[in-house]
Amino acid sequence: MPRHSLRGALLAGTACLTALTLTTPLLAQQRTGEDEKTRTTFVLDQLVLRAGKPKVASEVPQSVSVVDSEQLRDIEAGHIGEVLATVPGVAGVGSGSFFGQGFNIRGFGSTEMAAAESGIVQLIDGEKKYYESYRQGALFIEPDFLRQVEVLRGPGSSTLYGSGALGGVIAMETIEASDLIAEGSTFGGKAKLGYASNPDTVLGSVALGWRPAEDFEALAAFAWRKLGDTKDADGNTTVRSNSKTPNLLLKARRTFGDQYIAFSYQHLEAKGENQDFNQVEGAQAGLFPGFTGWGVGDITTRDQTMKLTWGWNPQDNRYIDLTATLSYTNTMKDVRQGDDPDEPIMASLLGRRDYQLWKFKLRNVSDLSGAGYDHHLTTGFDIMKQDRSSSVPSSSHPEAYTRAWGAYALSELTWGDLTVNSGLRYEKQRTEPKSSVTATDDKYNSEAIEPQIAAIYRLNDSWSVFGSVAFVQRMPTVDELYDSFRGGAPSPDLKDEKGKNLEAGLSYRGSDLFASGDAAVMKLTLFRNHIDDMIMRTNGAAPTPAYVNIDRAYLRGGELEASYSLNNWELGAAVSIVDGKDQDGKVLDTLPNDRVTLQAIWRPNDEWRLGLRSTLAKGRDKADDEHRAGYGVHDVFATWAPQTGAAAGIEVHMGIDNIADRDYTPATWLSGPAPGRNFKLSVSRSF
Repeated sequence: MPRHSLRGALLAGTACLTALTLTTPLLAQQRTGEDEKTRTTFVLDQLVLRAGKPKVASEVPQSVSVVDSEQLRDIEAGHIGEVLATVPGVAGVGSGSFFGQGFNIRGFGSTEMAAAESGIVQLIDGEKKYYESYRQGALFIEPDFLRQVEVLRGPGSSTLYGSGALGGVIAMETIEASDLIAEGSTFGGKAKLGYASNPDTVLGSVALGWRPAEDFEALAAFAWRKLGDTKDADGNTTVRSNSKTPNLLLKARRTFGDQYIAFSYQHLEAKGENQDFNQVEGAQAGLFPGFTGWGVGDITTRDQTMKLTWGWNPQDNRYIDLTATLSYTNTMKDVRQGDDPDEPIMASLLGRRDYQLWKFKLRNVSDLSGAGYDHHLTTGFDIMKQDRSSSVPSSSHPEAYTRAWGAYALSELTWGDLTVNSGLRYEKQRTEPKSSVTATDDKYNSEAIEPQIAAIYRLNDSWSVFGSVAFVQRMPTVDELYDSFRGGAPSPDLKDEKGKNLEAGLSYRGSDLFASGDAAVMKLTLFRNHIDDMIMRTNGAAPTPAYVNIDRAYLRGGELEASYSLNNWELGAAVSIVDGKDQDGKVLDTLPNDRVTLQAIWRPNDEWRLGLRSTLAKGRDKADDEHRAGYGVHDVFATWAPQTGAAAGIEVHMGIDNIADRDYTPATWLSGPAPGRNFKLSVSRSF
């Protein structure tokens, strides 16, 4: 699509969406009395779990998106990147590979050096996941285990989930036993078989839930994926995954009156043979004269998340809702030479690299409500130790320990039509290199003080306005402090990145707009982020530090989401726009495409769900006068779920991604192209 045509389509889509959202959101509603007022609760105005006290998305004074279980079935994702590609303001940085996933929110996120993703907090069942390794993905999770994904854009969630969330929070929740067990039953489950053509994937999974008594439930789920090649629109192989990937999820919860104990464990173990070392970009043979490529290897990827939680919520004491969590996570890659002598991996990139994290968290939610107001106060403390290790000395993966502790408080006060959230987090961190780092033995000590305030005011039953101010500090990562892979010197004199984020927005929900029984939800957010001492890579030789601070950078933009339903139709749309420059007026190289996503779903009856999704992206200028062209990508999907007869409980999903086989490269990708056409088919049975 020519640049001027794409720009026109983008502007037209934005105009149509704006017209729609100023008058329209979601599905059925129910009316409840509250303080002698009638309020409307939309069933599909999704519940947000990770923004403090759970509340529906339109009542959160923050730009937030929820991908629920039904949307996850529509997407039928082969990797987490396909889930997040539907969320405004979020862009992938990796590839179509299961192992090449990194993310960008509003211009913050992964790079080829995999250090900057610390500006995004990634959570799986509330536990932080983080992995940084040269030309490797940043997040590994089995998408078949997911029940909901929340994206909280901007730093407003730093108070609860850790300092430095300049981009925001990606919170993934896995399935529970209650998702599998029908009401009145003690046992239930689901079995599934699936296939995708690009990346070449075969999936088999089974999940079982057991609730023998009201005070105990357990879940066991197993998924197995066979992963092959990713191909572009011309049929050329871009990334070879060549892996067999079993995944295990275990959960159990026992209640003792007002207390409970819960345990969960996730384990992903991928065995790759002659797998591309560079899962972000592929082999890239000929990248520069004499370069034979990054090589192929026998690569093991292991990801573990384990946690034990104790909770106490006495019914006769509203000031106590206490949870204590001890967790252990580890992400590991073990890289060995493959069988092809013509595609060797550099010796410095071989070996095993781990990220082990132990963490203890204590959190309490107090109900301080009184006559005429609702007030909840969340307070907490956490302490952690991270061990980054490598089996062979490597300047691209320096070994180090990072220790940190933090304390925080978040107040959520509603008085009449006004809700004010105010928070403060203090965090102290110490990073020290191990003896294998010979270029320096300097330790790095830092502390972050992060205040925030946000408010939302309900103008009437349909319209609300909101705004927020948040200050955050991102402390340098191990890579940024001690990496010297490209010949640069370590950078122990780095300063923390300091961000000040301003947001303002408007939300709407209403019904009976154009026809009886229709409903609509809309949320518009505008933001401006001012960053001092932004950390950038120099690519210079020693004694030039590998990373330096630039004085300042500015990012601004907005997101608009809307949904409309009438009878058997659901229409959705989203717009995300971002612009960013440094203090010299130079455009930042990390900016995603400005993007419009449109979706239409038709339910002709209780058994069928048919959908079309289109993404229109504007081109983006990059560094060195490179221009990434805009693109339009269209997906179709259908689900058949018989409700009666012998086939009841069966669900068949069919889909085609990039139906036009479009050749394109997103602006945030280091190189491309993106995958070509992908056919998907899955069959599941609930029992």
